Amino acid sequence: MYIINNYRFQTFKCESNLHKSNYAVLINAAGKGIKYAPYADFSGEYNVLKKLNHKQIPKVYDVGHGDLYKDERFLIKQNFIVLQHIDGEDILEYFREKDVEKVKVINEVVKMFLTVCDPLIYLHAMKYIHCDIKPGHLICNRETGLGHIIDFELAIKHGEVLRGISREYASPEQFRILDYLRSQKGDHGEDGLPSSMQLDGRTDLYSIGLLFYETLTKKKWQKGMDLPHKINKNISQKLEEIIMGLLEEDVSNRISSAEKLEKMLRSI
Repeated sequence: MYIINNYRFQTFKCESNLHKSNYAVLINAAGKGIKYAPYADFSGEYNVLKKLNHKQIPKVYDVGHGDLYKDERFLIKQNFIVLQHIDGEDILEYFREKDVEKVKVINEVVKMFLTVCDPLIYLHAMKYIHCDIKPGHLICNRETGLGHIIDFELAIKHGEVLRGISREYASPEQFRILDYLRSQKGDHGEDGLPSSMQLDGRTDLYSIGLLFYETLTKKKWQKGMDLPHKINKNISQKLEEIIMGLLEEDVSNRISSAEKLEKMLRSI
């Protein structure tokens, strides 16, 4: 039995892929989980989530730091955040054992990504950008058929400076901003980034495109890779146009909003 500040759980391990932090389902608080790490600061994520209210974005309940005990024996000090537990699998795991070359499964993939448009529309309307959409942060629930967006550690308000990236699922503009910030000296506040380099919701859409491509081809997208239908012959031309529209390196040519993506997916 483990305990942090009266929050009790059974396992001390990372339960979610690609997480820097450990995560456990609480046994004394139904429907809640705790994310914890000795050096992470969860206050930013807490401040973002407490301003959001969407069924496909986890609710947040508490944040702080405390001593981690195992069977009443002190182990280490931890920072933590208590969240709504989202039951399911990450998007790649969800479709891993399915034959994505079957039209029926392709339709399932399209429907799952369609469900993700609504929380993205909401998030972007609230002037937030997730900035870290990747497999472990897009959770699919088999019972409801909905995709949930989790882990807002790197989320920013429009105009704020990038907090970090996950290199495999970051957009080209995130890399450019990171290079710019590294080239500058001193600290950067909200005014430290040129307006031409500030992010918007299209950054999240690029990451969605990476996941869409990988889910349907079981290969990671890189510039110069085969078009989706070259790998999965049953991907339609219209669906391929949507995926490649998400993967446009030039932001101005990319699908412009989650609302537009939703409309395009509904059309097929």
